[in-house]
Amino acid sequence: MKPLLLLSLPALLAAAATAPAATVPAWDAPPAQQAQGRFWRWHWYERGLTSGNPAYASRFRVNAPEASLHPTFGRRVEAREHGLMQIKTEEDLFLLTAAEFYGEVWGGHPGTANKRLTVNGRSAYFLPRVGTEEGHCTYFYPAVPLKITDLVNGFNAVQFALDQGTTFWGHMLVDNAAIRVALTNRHPDLVKLGLADFTASVRAEPRPGAEGYTLSLDCAADAASTIASVDFQGWYYGYDENGNLQRRDWHGFTKHREPTATLGTVSAAPFTVNWDMSMLPAQQDVAVRAVVRFKAEANLVFVTTATTGLNIAPRAGAAVVLFTPHDLPDHFGSRAGQLQTCHLDLDLDPARLEAAELHIITWTGGAGTVKDYFKLNGVHYPVAEGDRHELVYSRLTVKPDTLRRGLNRVELLSDTEHHGIEVIYPGPALMVRYRTGGD
Repeated sequence: MKPLLLLSLPALLAAAATAPAATVPAWDAPPAQQAQGRFWRWHWYERGLTSGNPAYASRFRVNAPEASLHPTFGRRVEAREHGLMQIKTEEDLFLLTAAEFYGEVWGGHPGTANKRLTVNGRSAYFLPRVGTEEGHCTYFYPAVPLKITDLVNGFNAVQFALDQGTTFWGHMLVDNAAIRVALTNRHPDLVKLGLADFTASVRAEPRPGAEGYTLSLDCAADAASTIASVDFQGWYYGYDENGNLQRRDWHGFTKHREPTATLGTVSAAPFTVNWDMSMLPAQQDVAVRAVVRFKAEANLVFVTTATTGLNIAPRAGAAVVLFTPHDLPDHFGSRAGQLQTCHLDLDLDPARLEAAELHIITWTGGAGTVKDYFKLNGVHYPVAEGDRHELVYSRLTVKPDTLRRGLNRVELLSDTEHHGIEVIYPGPALMVRYRTGGD
């Protein structure tokens, strides 16, 4: 029998090589790959000794090796941080179909390079490049697929590292982090919670007399009482508010672990939101989905199938377009009285403008004594209030009569001696709606 087994082994290997690979679930996969609803469970990183995570600094920091003996920064408390976190992930690994690392990450001092992590000393993964290496101020939300064999049923050690690159101090922050796992169908925990047969989808109905859809969660009537909240997400072309360098993707992100900049979150039946599309460009292949959270377990979610085939039809007599800077500074941050500028070039007659919105992401290190710290054509917009060193996404109305054809000047100024204000890549943008026809 042994010779027979050896003879058949090459054929078995060849068959395995040509067999279609099973699709591994991915949270951020395009709509066409989200054809099945799926349960995920989040395991968040918790600071403190009780969670196996002692710390010196108040935030989780990662340093380049040079920081340890740096003449200026080497004796600061930040340089004592080792970049290791343990995430408690008590899961039966045999009952998982996918695992991902997720983070809310300040990309670090512009020029910091090769941000990466290892899991339990096994596989190594580079975080996506989103502009930090090129000298931009960044904030992003990496979703890194992990091998299930990287994990253990217990505390998982995630070691971060990075390189000095071209900056004065290779450094980044991880504000929140999690290992999220996809559960098998009819997982014992789902059975125990009475959710083994739960399913849901998103119904999208055109809004009469308006541009957009009414989105509602379609699920069994008796299942609604188990739901804590529903977060609706859209796949479309728009401003890149999550900093992943993709304008067409699942829009939105988390801040302090909570959904932000999505289509809307509701916490009571009938779980319905209105999606206003009047300030988005005409486009096809739009999709929506919902992330359903449950009362019984806060970190357990159900991600619905993607509802596809939606579109934003061309308007009669109007159009919407996104304008971005053509001269964005490499390091768009201001401190100690250093003025930073860029320009938005509008090739439209302002008389044709119906509406305009400013989109911008900032990091609030403080404006110091400067009152009007961010201006567009001399008009101040409150896009970075306070000095809490946190990310802020702003979507603000701009009066069309304050804009001009050609160059529209953006100014950023802070006189604080310390961190100051950063404009996060890809920088400010204008979403403009205008009347078509004529010059």
